[in-house]
Amino acid sequence: MIEPLRVTAFGKTDVGLIRDVNQDAFVLGDLEVEQPLAADLVCDCTSARGPLLIVCDGMGGMAGGDVASKLAIESVWQEMQGAQLTSERPVFARLLKRAIRAANGRLAREVARKPELHGMGTTVSAAGLAGGALILAQVGDSRAYIERGGSLTQVTRDQSVVSALVHAGRLSASEARLSDQRSLILQALGTADDVEVSLSIVELRRGDRLLLCSDGLHGPVGDEAMRWALGEHSDLQEAAEALVQLAYQGGAPDNITVLLARFEGELLPPPGPADHVRFTELDPNEEGDRALTDTSWVARRLAARAGLRSGGFARGIPATGQHAIVRGPPASGSQVESRDGEDSATPGGPATRALAQGSRLGLVAWASIVAVAVAILVYVFWDLL
Repeated sequence: MIEPLRVTAFGKTDVGLIRDVNQDAFVLGDLEVEQPLAADLVCDCTSARGPLLIVCDGMGGMAGGDVASKLAIESVWQEMQGAQLTSERPVFARLLKRAIRAANGRLAREVARKPELHGMGTTVSAAGLAGGALILAQVGDSRAYIERGGSLTQVTRDQSVVSALVHAGRLSASEARLSDQRSLILQALGTADDVEVSLSIVELRRGDRLLLCSDGLHGPVGDEAMRWALGEHSDLQEAAEALVQLAYQGGAPDNITVLLARFEGELLPPPGPADHVRFTELDPNEEGDRALTDTSWVARRLAARAGLRSGGFARGIPATGQHAIVRGPPASGSQVESRDGEDSATPGGPATRALAQGSRLGLVAWASIVAVAVAILVYVFWDLL
């Protein structure tokens, strides 16, 4: 008898050191069950309806962000639980997109009903299973990573100003981590009449682990430190707690949310010796095979709105070209795979090395950030007229 695809998951959220209120929210649960669970999940996927995992990072000050993240979580869960059963990956992806757009509408109605909540919004990163693959949907800059074979790969693209500048070649990754504009995102639920949901599909392998997190984790903690913490802890709860502690070591300037899931079972193929994590993005304007792309339609459109041309988005490059693979140490020390495929050693201890930040922003980088911020303000102004 073939072992079913088993998903185990654990989530943790923390207010951090600076904020008075935790405006993050998360949910993990089995869509076969009426109510989601609070912290941990074990799900044997024997039907087309399986686990759903969501992380939201609210914004808006006082109670606004808290309301936004909780409403978004509740709305997406309800929409997906009431959706049709399907194992078709593109169909599931579009159902997830529809659920997130419905959540955006619900937030807008809540603001209309309670004017004191004006300005509230939230990011959302959601993941579900269809046809043995992981389906991801995103709005904002919360992130999804896949750990496989001791390596960690980001499988979402931040919808933020600094991410657009990095992909356009106007800002380095180290400069982006130091930028005062790193919290400026290009869209969020509840801040406009509609949102453009980024969709992608990850081919899973047996033993893969998913990390969903808010920027309270990936902001102060580098990818290498996160890989190191995951490599040190096979237990999901211990790994989640170790990641939160790393955020505290980095100053914990924001709320921290970590959601980890492991995928096991004979229905998934085992990873090969050089089986890198890859994802395929879906163009929401297309149907069928034409919807499968290697570039992010949503990211390019949002960048264009911010005044950035799409020339910086390379075509035909899988996730391992869009994001560096953070590798575990073959013997001692760890390595990061560069965009051209050559590995470069990184000195220092793993946690200390990854938490260390780069050099100051140069004049050109600051000028680019200011130009993009002005473009966004102009766009928003004209959109409101």
